[in-house]
Amino acid sequence: MDREKLSEALARRGFKPYFFDNAAQAAEFVLKLIPNGASVGSGGSVSVAQTGLLPELAKTRAVYAHSVVPEEKRGAVYQAAAQAEWYITSANAVTEDGELVNIDGAANRVGALCFGVPNIVYIVGVNKLTPNLPAAIERARNVAAPLNAKRLNKKTPCAVTGKCAYCNSPDCICNVTTIMHHPTKYQKAVYVLVVEENLGY
Repeated sequence: MDREKLSEALARRGFKPYFFDNAAQAAEFVLKLIPNGASVGSGGSVSVAQTGLLPELAKTRAVYAHSVVPEEKRGAVYQAAAQAEWYITSANAVTEDGELVNIDGAANRVGALCFGVPNIVYIVGVNKLTPNLPAAIERARNVAAPLNAKRLNKKTPCAVTGKCAYCNSPDCICNVTTIMHHPTKYQKAVYVLVVEENLGY
């Protein structure tokens, strides 16, 4: 990874890039970045879970994450997360030109990332970096989605084969794909924390 090149690409698009040698350093940065008492939303990101951030944040902030509540309560948590002051997530892929690609089933995550939450923090392992946009979309569909479908016990072809079949399954987790080219005018800051470790899928 060329840190300088990627940093310039992200900054040129309006993102705030930071680079860390490991997930622990990134987590420490976030704990200092988000003020005590703030509200924080998050989805079911494996990358975020691997940092151990959410339990630490919850000690002094209001954290809304559907991954830690029963399924029947998730609707309310989705809404609260989408209206939080901060949102912590990862990306399914990041291009060398600084674009962020995500693919979702319920779209609670991409909805919050596109509109509503003023401060966004992406935590991205080097395994998510791709040379261009076609490769980023390919990665989202044929690496991240199948692994997540299998993790979530979804009844989809990709959970069995490991490859996207562009299915119409009721369990499909590839219902919405987003490409963030720039932060929107309603967002105060979008931080992209790149970690020199493999994180998530």
